[in-house]
Amino acid sequence: MAVIKLDIGTDIIYNEEEYQIKGYPSLDEVLIKLTKKPYNEKVVKVSTIIKEPKNAQEQSSELVDIDEKEFEKALEKYNIIEPLLALEKRTAKDVEAVAKKHKKGIATIYRWLTTYETFNTVSSLSPAYKNSGAKGKSRLDKSVEAIIEAVIDEFYLTKQQYPLSIIYMKIVERCNNLDLKSPNINTIRNRINTINPKIVAKNRKGVHVKDTRGMPGKYPDVKMPLDVIQIDHTKVDVMLVDEETREEIGRPYITVAIDVYSRIVYGFYISLEAPSYFSVGQTLLNAILPKDDLLKMYNVEGEWPVFGLPRAVSMDNAKEFRSNSLQRFCSEYRIKDIYRPVARSHFGGIIERLVGVSMEKIHLIPGTTFSSVEKKGTYDSSKYAIMTISELEQWYTDFIINIYHKTVHSTIYMTPEEKLYQGMLGVGNGTIPFLPSVPSDTLKLRMALLPASERTVQKNGITIDYITYFSETLRKWIIPAQYKKLNKNLKSNNVLCRRDPRDISKIYVYDEDIDNYIEVPYADIRRPAMNIKELRKSIAEAKKDVTGRELEQHDIFQAYNRLLEYSEKAKREQKTVRRQKSSKKHMQKIMDYETKVLKSDVTLNDKDKEKFEDDEDGYEYYPVG
Repeated sequence: MAVIKLDIGTDIIYNEEEYQIKGYPSLDEVLIKLTKKPYNEKVVKVSTIIKEPKNAQEQSSELVDIDEKEFEKALEKYNIIEPLLALEKRTAKDVEAVAKKHKKGIATIYRWLTTYETFNTVSSLSPAYKNSGAKGKSRLDKSVEAIIEAVIDEFYLTKQQYPLSIIYMKIVERCNNLDLKSPNINTIRNRINTINPKIVAKNRKGVHVKDTRGMPGKYPDVKMPLDVIQIDHTKVDVMLVDEETREEIGRPYITVAIDVYSRIVYGFYISLEAPSYFSVGQTLLNAILPKDDLLKMYNVEGEWPVFGLPRAVSMDNAKEFRSNSLQRFCSEYRIKDIYRPVARSHFGGIIERLVGVSMEKIHLIPGTTFSSVEKKGTYDSSKYAIMTISELEQWYTDFIINIYHKTVHSTIYMTPEEKLYQGMLGVGNGTIPFLPSVPSDTLKLRMALLPASERTVQKNGITIDYITYFSETLRKWIIPAQYKKLNKNLKSNNVLCRRDPRDISKIYVYDEDIDNYIEVPYADIRRPAMNIKELRKSIAEAKKDVTGRELEQHDIFQAYNRLLEYSEKAKREQKTVRRQKSSKKHMQKIMDYETKVLKSDVTLNDKDKEKFEDDEDGYEYYPVG
C-alpha cells in the first residue's frame, strides 16, 4: 500500500524540487528545507504535499505494527540518543558520555544511532522492528519458562493476591533447586503485564469477566490521537428544504466519526439517503484526507487539523458496518475494526454524546423536529423549515470547528482541540514529533471506499443489476469460445468491480497488471446516467411489465424514462419526489468536488470515447473475438 509518510528527515517533492521535512509548525503543516543551495525553507500544507504522486512511499515490509508499550520503549531510546543526533560533529567521547549517563553500553548507543539514521523513524528503535530479530520469542531456558508459568498459575492467579515480590521469590527458589539461572524481576513483571486483565480480575479479585468492562465510553490503550475512532449514524432533528423550490423535503441522515482520545470530530457525511456502507465510506474519505479543500467548499473559516489513517475504528453491529467492502478497506490500510459487544450500548457512549450535543444545537434551527413529540408540541417543523442540505453541511462544519472543538469537554477537562495538541506534543519534548500517514493516491482511497463486488467478464462485458458495461480494456479477461471448447474446465476469472451509487453509468475494474482501476462505461453509452436508488426503482417498475422472460437492460432504461415522465408531468411535486431530486443534486455537487480535489489517474481507453455506428436495431455493438 502506497502512503505518504511525513516523518522528520523524509525527502519529499514540492514544486518539482526535492525538500526534506524538518519539523511541524502545526498539525496540518510541515517545515521543509531545500536539499540543495540556497537551502531555502518553507512552511507548506499537508494537503499540498499529498497531491504530489512522487511523494508516495510503499509501506516497508521490514516494519511490523507495534503497540503503545513498544513505542514507549522506542521513544525512550530516541530521547537518549536525541542529543547525539543534533550534533554536527559527533565524537566517540560524546557517545561514551551519553552511554555512561544512562548506564547503557557504548555498542548499544552506536547500534541505536545507526538504526535511527537508517530509517529516520522512532518506531525503528522498537524491539518489534523486524530487523531486530526474534520478536516475541523468549530467550529463557525452557525449564525456566515452565517454572514461571507454574508459579504464576499457582500463586499469582489466586484470590490470595500475592504481590510481585512473593511471586519472584518463589520463581528464584525453584530455579535454585534445579540449579538454573533465575530470570530478572523485570522479566516477571513484564510477563504478568501481558496476562489478559479479565483473567486477572476473575482469578485475583473474584470479579466476573463481564464486570471488568470499565466505565461507559472508556477504551483501554487509547493513548494517542487516532488510536481509536468511533463512528455511527443518526437522523438529524431538522426538516430541510429543496435548494430551488424551497419546499420541505424531510429529515436528512448524518454519519459522524470522532477521535476517542481527544473527542475531536474526525469527519462526517450528511445525506438524504438512508445509512449504508457508502455513507460510512464517504465519512472515512472526508476524515482521512486533510480538510483544507473541504473548508473551502463549505466556505467556513477556521482550523480542522485532524487527518490521517486511524489505527482502529469502533462501530456497532449494523449491516453497513459488517460489509465485506468495509472489512476489505480496513485490511488494506491496516486498520483494526472493533465491533461493539451486543447489548453493551455504553461502548458507543463517546459518539452518542457528540450526537446529543449536536442535536441540542440543531434544535435552535428553524424547522427542527426536536427530540420528542412532547418537546415539539404544536410546533410545525415543515412550515418553518428554511435550511437546505448544503446549508446544513456548512452550519455543521462551522459548529464543529468553531464551537464544539473549542468548548471544554466535561470528561477530558479541556477542549478537544487542546487535547489533540496535548496528545501530539506530549509524546516528545514540547514539539510535534510526527504526523499521521496519509494514502498517497487519493483516487485509490476513494475507490477503496466504494461498494465492491466480483464479476466474471463475458464476451459482451460485465453485467451488474441487469446493466452491461463494456470497454476494450476488458478484452484481456475474455476467454475465446474456441478455447473453452478445447478445455471445458476452463473458466473465466472474476474481477473486482466498484460502483459509485451516485452514478452507475460506469464501474471501476481493478487491474492487477497496472495496480490501478480502469473505468468501464455502459456498453450502450447513449443511455442516461442514474443513481442506485433510481436504478432500484426502475427495476421494480420494469418487473411490472415483463413476464415470462428475464429482464434486459433496455427494459430498465424504458422504465426509468417512464418514471422520469411521470415526475415531469406532475403539476405539483410530492414531498418524496422533491426529496429524490434534492438528493440527486446534492450527490452531483459532492461528486464535482471530488473530481476537482481528488487527482484522477483512472485509465479510460481512448477507444471507449469514440462513437460507434448504430446498427438497424438502434443498439451499439462492439466487435468481439
